Amino acid sequence: MAGPTRSAPHPAAVDDPLGTLARELYVALCARLYTAPGDKPQPKAVAQLAFRLAADFLAANEELNPTLRAVREARAKAEVDLDAVKLDFGAPARRD
Repeated sequence: MAGPTRSAPHPAAVDDPLGTLARELYVALCARLYTAPGDKPQPKAVAQLAFRLAADFLAANEELNPTLRAVREARAKAEVDLDAVKLDFGAPARRD
């Protein structure tokens, strides 16, 4: 009997901040749009708007959020370019 096969992770299991925010925006927009009187947009159009809003928000957040800027700067300072590191393995020391 063969062992269990491993499949790709479920899409919901992947950390996707854009998708998560777009989903939250979509639900909030739908709650307002479809309960209000008047013409109703197509659900696909609302989903497209939610993704555009989420992408713009995340881009602005990366640019303007001081906490994220500080984290990005700290990571840049902590990175080491291994190609620039020169190691000298010279002759081994003698032990007498």
